[in-house]
Amino acid sequence: MKYPSFHVLLVDDMKIILQKMKMFISNIPYVTRVDTASSAQEAFTFLHTSNPELVVLDVNMPGTNGIEILQSIRKSTGHQPIVIMLTNETGSQFKETCLQSGADYYLDKSRDFLKIPIIIGELIAKRA
Repeated sequence: MKYPSFHVLLVDDMKIILQKMKMFISNIPYVTRVDTASSAQEAFTFLHTSNPELVVLDVNMPGTNGIEILQSIRKSTGHQPIVIMLTNETGSQFKETCLQSGADYYLDKSRDFLKIPIIIGELIAKRA
C-alpha cells in the first residue's frame, strides 16, 4: 500500500510552541512538510499557496484569532483542509464555537497534545 505525502500547517503566536510542535509532527511517518505561521496573515499566505491537508490552529492569538481563521477557511470555496483547534482555552463556549464554525477536532494543549499523531496517522491511512 502506498501512503501519500502529508502536509501540515501549524498556526500559533508562540514561536516556542511552533518549534516544538514542528519537531514532534515532522517525525510522523509520511508527513513530508510542516509549515508554521505565527499570525493570521502568515497562515492565510500558506493556506492560499500550499494547500495543506491539515491545519492546527490556536484559538487565542492577537489580532485575527484562530476562530476567525477557521471561519475564513470554511467560508472559502477552495481547498478545505482538516482543522484541529489546539488550545489552552478549555471552556465549553470555545469548543462549541469552534465545532459550530467547522473545526474537525478540538484538543486541549496540555492534555490532548499526544492525540495529534494518532489523528494524523488515521488521516494518512484514509488517504492511502
